[in-house]
Amino acid sequence: MKWNFWLSWFSLWLVVDKAAAQNWHNPHPWRPQAVVEGRGYDYNTEYFVQTFSYRHLINDPSPVADGIRGTGGSITSDRLYLDIHYRQTFEFDNGHQAFNLEMQRSEDFDGSYDRQLVGLRQTLDRWQLSLQGDVFSDKSISDIYLGVKRLQGENGWLQLSWILPDAYFNEKTNTDNKVLEAPQTFFVQWHRQHSGASTTLSINHSPDSTLRDIDQEDEVTSRQTRAALSQHFTSDHWDWRVDIEAEQTRRRHQLTGIPAVQAFNRDMAALTVALRRLQGPRQMQLGIRYFWLDEAGWFGRELNANAWVERKEPMLFGSIRHRLSDTQWLEPTLYLSVPRVRQQSVNNEWKSRDFESFVGKLSLPWHIRVAATNGAVLSIVPALRLHRLGFGGGNIQFHWPL
Repeated sequence: MKWNFWLSWFSLWLVVDKAAAQNWHNPHPWRPQAVVEGRGYDYNTEYFVQTFSYRHLINDPSPVADGIRGTGGSITSDRLYLDIHYRQTFEFDNGHQAFNLEMQRSEDFDGSYDRQLVGLRQTLDRWQLSLQGDVFSDKSISDIYLGVKRLQGENGWLQLSWILPDAYFNEKTNTDNKVLEAPQTFFVQWHRQHSGASTTLSINHSPDSTLRDIDQEDEVTSRQTRAALSQHFTSDHWDWRVDIEAEQTRRRHQLTGIPAVQAFNRDMAALTVALRRLQGPRQMQLGIRYFWLDEAGWFGRELNANAWVERKEPMLFGSIRHRLSDTQWLEPTLYLSVPRVRQQSVNNEWKSRDFESFVGKLSLPWHIRVAATNGAVLSIVPALRLHRLGFGGGNIQFHWPL
């Protein structure tokens, strides 16, 4: 009874609390708040070491499978990192139709966002057609998702999605704002799984679109491309994982009363490689990661300033798994990084800084299998900061395949 009580409260907290994280293997449509307001908060020197340590530590469910994936933890005294994704397919009796439900709360480099998708799926032999919507009472801000998926064997597919963000904005809005060049987003995903290996490639592209926001006195043209590749190999003795993510964002702001165009450019890339030894009572993992972020220009109305940010962050991480019982195990993990940060802001809203020094963290994940039938795992992860000794934040995770 106690477990049911705490799991119910934890699930509710994931749904209602504020979020921050990134999910690379799901459609990521254009958002007006992102292109007009941008990101209004600063990343401190430890931010990306912290968020990486809060990544999903349990593999199942995967980002493309039915289930609940949730992770959350404190970044600072007033900011919470959270990535929650719930996906479930409810099949009809005939097996050819299904109702789809997805809820996501996460964050990208422009801030937090929420999505609640509802829709229908029709299966025709090896083809699946889908119609989904992120629907609001204000019809002008509802998104439409049109998708087709080609099934390739039992464990593979090629998915194409065409997303129309704020599809009826000009016809339904009660403001003077106007879309001058309609936004749209194209999402392509290829997934292949076979004995001992799996590959997922996702590409998300939002071509040029233009929004005139009278309230914010801004006319902004934007485009964005995001891509991710995840590769997983497993043998009797070893488990390899490789993850690559990249983003390119371009914006041009024409502010009321300012004749010059205010440009904004973002380029980002990350590579993570991890190797785990599967034999023995104490499984060991060793990994490397390199993260690069370059942002320059006018960051949007949230900051109302020009800034320049460059981060280069190599990292080494490793863990040892120690089984406590059939349902519980500890996995102490060490993170060692030397971030190189160069940052300037013209109005001191953000701290101008040059930083290159050691950042270290020791996290102590305690994993508890709470439902053996589904493979559901609750993870409680306290941590210590090593570069200036003290409490390094707490993380809680919940993974429940459906």
